[in-house]
Formats: sequence, C-alpha cells, structure tokens
Amino acid sequence: MADAAYGDILYFLTTQEARQGRHVLGVCADSWVSHQRKATNPARRVDRLLQALLRWQWRTLQWQQGGKGWLRKKFVAVRCRRATRKGQRQVGWLMGERVTRGQPEERKYRWSNLSAAATLEELAGYAHKGYATEQFHAEAKGEVGSNQSQGRWPSFRQHAVTVMLAYNFLVWLKLRQRHGSRGCPQPRDPFSSSPGPTAADAASSPS
Repeated sequence: MADAAYGDILYFLTTQEARQGRHVLGVCADSWVSHQRKATNPARRVDRLLQALLRWQWRTLQWQQGGKGWLRKKFVAVRCRRATRKGQRQVGWLMGERVTRGQPEERKYRWSNLSAAATLEELAGYAHKGYATEQFHAEAKGEVGSNQSQGRWPSFRQHAVTVMLAYNFLVWLKLRQRHGSRGCPQPRDPFSSSPGPTAADAASSPS
C-alpha cells in the first residue's frame, strides 16, 4: 500500500511490479492509462476515463464499522493498461473511489496489479488495509517505543521484532477484553477507527 506520493513515481511503480508482489498504489488524477495494448493507441487521463462511466457501474461498498456506523464509499474498477518507462503497456486495475451522497466531495484513484479474477470487494478491501498499518506505527511509537532504536541493522531488526510482538500481545488483550465486557452488544475490531483507548490501555485495565 502507498498513496499517490509514491504511486506517481514511475520508478517506484515499476520496481514494485518487477518484484511481483501484490500492491494497490494511489495515483493522481492526471495519470494516463489506455484500454488497448498497442502503444500507438491513445491514452486517457484516469479522472476523465472514470468520469465517463455510467452511474450504475459504481457500487457502494462498506468495509469497516466505525464510531458512527459503517464506513462506506462508491467504488469502480476498470481493467486497463498504463505506459511503462520503456513505452510498453502494463496491464492492471484502475480503481476509482468517491464518497456517497451527502458527504463532502472527494475522489481517489489507485492502480493495482491484482489478477484479472480479483473482485471489486477484494480491490477495495486491499486498498483500505493501510489503516491498520498506520495505527500500528502511531501507537507502537507511543506505547512500546518502536522509534527508540538507534542501532544498526542487526540490532534494529531485533528491536522491531520485539516491538511487534509486544504490540500484538496488547492488541490481543484489548480484543479479549472487548469480547468479555458486559453490556457491549457489538465488540469492535481492534483496528476500528472509532475513538477509544489505545491498545496499551488494556494492559492497565482490570481483566
């Protein structure tokens, strides 16, 4: 996962594709793609291509329950090709995301190398996995000292593994506490976006 600050760097995008690892990378509205394989066929800006789609092609999906109910947006995915540094056409998914009715206007565009068999639900779910990673980095810095290592690679690797083990243990405690609490009709996921105590708060709470 990466936002458009990385996805629009052609070298970064090409490197990720060369590694053949699955990715969903943000791209800017003025990125160019084409429905055709040949380099002589014209390309289009991603925002204009998606704006030309019919309204029924956009689907409303919900992916996470927050403090004010389910988080939902409208998504669409188009199988197309982007131009590489060598002038070739790399096949992939162009995914668009926009808000539902009644919310402030916001549009996002992403490029993914998931297989042609991937569903829209898979693409949207993969695109929103970044929240858990961001929350881990934020909480691990404040609660278990992930940013306190000043050593070189061998010691940093040991420090990072210890931090991840400690953080996962705290998340497990928090999840167990939520499921065991009385008067809690619908326990939230440990990586819920709703406000509340951090993962480390479970360590100081009575079980």
